[in-house]
Amino acid sequence: MNKFSVLTLFPEIIEQGLNYSITGRAIKECLIELNLINIRNFAMNKHGQIDDKLFGGGTGMLMMAEPILAAWLSIYEKDLQQFLTNLSESIKDLEVIESADFTEDLGIESLKSKQLSEMMLLEIWQNKIKEVSQDRIIYLSPKGKIFNQQMAQEFSREEHLVFLCGHYEGVDQRILDVLQVEEVSLGDFVLTGGEPALVVMIDAISRLIPGVLANEEAHQADSHSAGLLEEPQYTRPANWHGLNVPEILLSGHQANIEKYRKSKSLLETYKKRPDLLQKKSALEENNSSENLTEEDWLLLIDSLKNN
Repeated sequence: MNKFSVLTLFPEIIEQGLNYSITGRAIKECLIELNLINIRNFAMNKHGQIDDKLFGGGTGMLMMAEPILAAWLSIYEKDLQQFLTNLSESIKDLEVIESADFTEDLGIESLKSKQLSEMMLLEIWQNKIKEVSQDRIIYLSPKGKIFNQQMAQEFSREEHLVFLCGHYEGVDQRILDVLQVEEVSLGDFVLTGGEPALVVMIDAISRLIPGVLANEEAHQADSHSAGLLEEPQYTRPANWHGLNVPEILLSGHQANIEKYRKSKSLLETYKKRPDLLQKKSALEENNSSENLTEEDWLLLIDSLKNN
């Protein structure tokens, strides 16, 4: 079972977006697990504060690091119980150092001790975080790498993924640095929050997980799965208001049908997403298994002539 843990201010958006159709069934059948953590439950005060003004000025509010860290730690609560106890003791030791009366005799050495203790505490904290969680943390951000089918396939092989949904002006950079997040974007545009984008991503990832689709080979023919767009498709009736289905699809000759589909897939890609063909052409230099063959190019040329 693949698990998705989501740190969010609006868990209902994720829940509503994924509780239907294929993903909804996958959740019910325990093929995927959705663990929604409301960051507001870890607010800094009784007023539910999770954001604050930006240092240096600027418009809007920024999500604070501490509530996000606490929400993330809650995923691994059992594993971190002993660590939190030790951390608490370390903090007490640090407080003793901070409250000490530094005399002239101790001077710079005491200051060095204080700085060293702070650095050691931070290092222990960061190392423990790395030790406890090897799970990838994905932050939905317009500054991130563009999400695509290849990334969806990569993510579908992860047993547990943690997603962070930003809101307002985003999140404090320090939490991104400490948790070593990967920034991923749905595209070159800005949304109110990461939740709508995440619904799309989880849907794309989930359908690649074994068992989620009734026919596990279905996604292999999807657009982008082979680096090309899918060919035009048709269903009954064969004649709809005078518009006929291409005769070859009714012929029953499977080899000719497959050749036709490949040629139309190449043509669709050429007309609508020529950049994909350029990428596949570039792969030829590296002898990639995904590159276009000579036969593919001939099919495309014939399709252009007959179109």
